[in-house]
Amino acid sequence: MIENTTSVTVTDDLTISADLAREATTPLETDSVDVQALMALEAGALADAAARLSLLPRRSWILIASSIEQLIETVGEETAERLVAVAEQAELAQRPRPRLDW
Repeated sequence: MIENTTSVTVTDDLTISADLAREATTPLETDSVDVQALMALEAGALADAAARLSLLPRRSWILIASSIEQLIETVGEETAERLVAVAEQAELAQRPRPRLDW
């Protein structure tokens, strides 16, 4: 399916799962086995899509990740190295955190 998409693909928050795990400030309840399986499937599909994007000729992509370390954690070292080797990188200002004082 990824081979038949538009010529520019944007993936925002590619590293969201790694980000959330690192930002947790309190111990979290363990998800049910079904939820864990779905999350693993989603993470695997995302990593596979990023790996395939990095190999497609004449394609442009924008992947937004919090850091190289979290990119490696999310898509694997080989894919991350391939992405970084061919990417033009820009460091963006950190997104403002939403206020929760309602």
